Amino acid sequence: MGSETSEQVMELLKELAMLKELDTEYEANPTEGDYEAHRVRQQRHEEITAEIKALAKQSKDKDAEPSTSD
Repeated sequence: MGSETSEQVMELLKELAMLKELDTEYEANPTEGDYEAHRVRQQRHEEITAEIKALAKQSKDKDAEPSTSD
């Protein structure tokens, strides 16, 4: 995985950790007013997971390409 890809994944993982913390707080004391924010966080969690998978696949595909160095 390239440096740029690694940095992207790290940023996405940081965001996931933040979302998880907010969801844990919500689940400990759910309120009707916070439900929409919770739902949006869950949706973003799914988006981030898909982004990380796509970056990993892209990196794997790139690593599988034959080298064309002379």
